[in-house]
Amino acid sequence: MESNMHTQHQQPPRLEDVRQVGARIGRGASWIWAAVRRGDFPAPKRLSVRCTRWSSRQVDEWIEQQLAQE
Repeated sequence: MESNMHTQHQQPPRLEDVRQVGARIGRGASWIWAAVRRGDFPAPKRLSVRCTRWSSRQVDEWIEQQLAQE
């Protein structure tokens, strides 16, 4: 039986606000929004007029891409 640590510990998807995303990637809200405008960071989903959230899976994928570039 093959073991894959990544899939064994994979969390269910969550919706995260800009503060939660910033805490995960070590960046502030202004950097995140600027990166979204440049196309360098995944765009959030608009849930209502004043509510946007990021998919935790998309943020996870972005983190993995950044680590792969090192």
